[in-house]
Amino acid sequence: MLLYLLLILTCSLFVGEADGRVTWNRTNLTLGSQDCPGGYTLVGTKCLMFEIFASETHEEARYFCHDAKGELVAITTATDFKNLVDYIHANGLFGRTFWVDGRDEETEGVWLTASGEVVPSGTPFWAAFEYHQQPDNALGNEHCLSIPSDWFLYMNDVVCSNKKNFICEATVQTQEEAASAALVPFGPSAVGGRVTCPDLFVEVGGLCMAFVTWAEVTWEDAGQVCAGLSGDLLAITDIEVLRALYLFIQTNGLSGNTFWLGGSDQESEGTWVYTTGEPVPMGTPFWGLTDMSAPSQEPNGETSENCLAIGNFYNFRDYSCGSVFYPLCVYTG
Repeated sequence: MLLYLLLILTCSLFVGEADGRVTWNRTNLTLGSQDCPGGYTLVGTKCLMFEIFASETHEEARYFCHDAKGELVAITTATDFKNLVDYIHANGLFGRTFWVDGRDEETEGVWLTASGEVVPSGTPFWAAFEYHQQPDNALGNEHCLSIPSDWFLYMNDVVCSNKKNFICEATVQTQEEAASAALVPFGPSAVGGRVTCPDLFVEVGGLCMAFVTWAEVTWEDAGQVCAGLSGDLLAITDIEVLRALYLFIQTNGLSGNTFWLGGSDQESEGTWVYTTGEPVPMGTPFWGLTDMSAPSQEPNGETSENCLAIGNFYNFRDYSCGSVFYPLCVYTG
């Protein structure tokens, strides 16, 4: 196994930086980042190795990672997930399906990493179509976790004996992780306390939001409703805010409702902008999927659907601006 590992590492793909440019090196195992061991590259705060030449079962991929002093990469925060997806797109790795750390073999539906951490459920992690979200154990023995490119790198449960590429995470603590750990329990959330919001608003993800569930209105009217509350339609640019919003909706009896956000592409088709002027983040892990048989990603309504809302599984979706949904406002003072 060790000889096999060395042969694969020799031809594996690694990314470094030289003179500010991304460079590709198939043989040099030394990385530009001092935080990661040889063979790994820094993605966010994680040291990762992308194995794109070997295809293995989930178990064999784990053995490979162990020999490389690592484990299959564990995705446990929305930020880590976004960093990983962005890196795959930015470095020409899209088009593959990767094994990542997670199984539910012991108890169906209880997804755990090898270290025993809970794999997050729901949005923005798992693939969500209009009326269906993974995992679904469709074949009855889908107990291992992958991120397939044909589902735009959202999580999916699959049969563990399938062979796929995989991503290892070095089992070392980076300087960034050590610095973050050193802040606990003295980080910003502990020091600053909870946000104080005015009447009708509640703190979600560090923002004061109002869920206006007493009036279903068009997108334009929704903006006016928010203005009357000294706010604006919510603009989500941080994936952690989307995660916090999803969890709040699920735990506060708001699921099943559809809410307007402040994004639209009315001025220029395909160019999504919030009413604040900020660009709407595109792709995974923000926008949902359509049609499981031939998956595509929102937005897909072209000129007939130019306004942004969240409903069902609370990924981004485009709708006709004349549809009537509840306004989701953020306090602006």
